[in-house]
Amino acid sequence: MLAKALSAFAVRGYGGVSMRTLNRELGVSHNLLHQRFGSKDALWYAAVEWGFGGLVDELTRADDEHAEPLERFRAFVRTFVHFSARYPDLHRLVNGEAAVAGERLDHLCVEYVEPVLARVVPYYAELVASGRIRDVPPPTLYYLITSGGAALYSSEALTRRLFSPDAIESVRVGAHADAVADILCDGLLVRNGNEM
Repeated sequence: MLAKALSAFAVRGYGGVSMRTLNRELGVSHNLLHQRFGSKDALWYAAVEWGFGGLVDELTRADDEHAEPLERFRAFVRTFVHFSARYPDLHRLVNGEAAVAGERLDHLCVEYVEPVLARVVPYYAELVASGRIRDVPPPTLYYLITSGGAALYSSEALTRRLFSPDAIESVRVGAHADAVADILCDGLLVRNGNEM
């Protein structure tokens, strides 16, 4: 139910979702979502918690605090891309909400995006301070990871149209995740004391 709601909000936008229509698409009583969640707003928050809670859990499980910082960063990127392939509606939802400032965007940032970024900042900062990687502007890094990694899946129709119907198949996710992580990490490395 929450997966279907998340998908509806991601594809149609908040304003395009009707509780009555969603009930019909789920094949349930016309009042079930109202009985369970009370309002469209509450349903949106529940769907977002369901989706982003999974991302935070997966990133937490994948983070080996004993690994060296560059491998932690690489694992963060890989995990994010793998999750984005399974749940492309999260990226779609953020992109839709990101167009206009408001309470829903604030909620996404405060509860999920900023805490996820806070996970990676300490070991990224350690790598910069040690001179191993370049210090790139945070927005550059953020959008390279999110749009560079997740857009392949959140833009499914475009990906299939430009490349091939099997471009987003699950058997290709690992290769894409590895490529994004490797290109990003290798591109950040400082070699011979010089920025590449």
